[in-house]
Amino acid sequence: MRSIDALHAALDAIGAPGVSEAAELIRLDRLVRRYPEAARKSLELYDRRDPSRPAGGPVLDGGQGG
Repeated sequence: MRSIDALHAALDAIGAPGVSEAAELIRLDRLVRRYPEAARKSLELYDRRDPSRPAGGPVLDGGQGG
């Protein structure tokens, strides 16, 4: 229960906009725990993204260049 109380105190401290962000992070944490392999693959694609693209999209050519 102390961790729940600490979470509520932290949410109160960051205010209303932070609560929404905190909720999104909690959902993300649940998804990562439920689908660890998919999360790992997403991170790999993010690390290989092409910084020259406006959205920084992933490089999908297998790293061979192009």
